[in-house]
Amino acid sequence: GGPLGGIVPTPKIDELTIDFESFADGGFLLGHAGIVSVPKKFPMIEYLEHLFEFTADESCGKCFPCSIGSVRGKEMIENSRNGGPKINRELMDDLLETLEIGSLCALGGGLPLGIKNALEYFEEELSTHFR
Repeated sequence: GGPLGGIVPTPKIDELTIDFESFADGGFLLGHAGIVSVPKKFPMIEYLEHLFEFTADESCGKCFPCSIGSVRGKEMIENSRNGGPKINRELMDDLLETLEIGSLCALGGGLPLGIKNALEYFEEELSTHFR
């Protein structure tokens, strides 16, 4: 489903068929059927920062969860990537819940899916950035 359709790890691809139900059952979103491919060697933390930045850039500003939350998420990741403190996982989970429940449209409400997928499937890689 494009950049906000979730992150499907390579081993899961063979379990999916290109239909809405298969993706939904797997915990992903097919959306408009756009697929973004990320190279295995590309740092997942950098991709997560991109998702927050994309949402911040596209936000209309009508609701605070999306307009402010996406900026704060990007800042947390950017700080960690640049040698700052690790990201508090509980704080990130709270931010994702606020975005998912409080956003007025699918942009802010859809952002958490990919972040949650990454935290689940790329936990080891991301562990250097989260506490």
